[in-house]
Amino acid sequence: MSVPSRAANDPKARDKFTLKLANEDYHEARQRRVRFAQYAREAGLTNQEIGNAYGITEAAVRQMLKRAAK
Repeated sequence: MSVPSRAANDPKARDKFTLKLANEDYHEARQRRVRFAQYAREAGLTNQEIGNAYGITEAAVRQMLKRAAK
């Protein structure tokens, strides 16, 4: 995605556009992370094993999956 033409010459508009893209990327990455954790659980991995792979606690994995189920 390219920077809109009006933002190309306006540093503030360009920065806002860049932050918007970064926010979209962040939310997409979070969704993928949850989806992969769900796949891993379905494949038989424990919350502890998923947490070890993600560098988070077993409780954090449990909470992530609980939120995703809502």
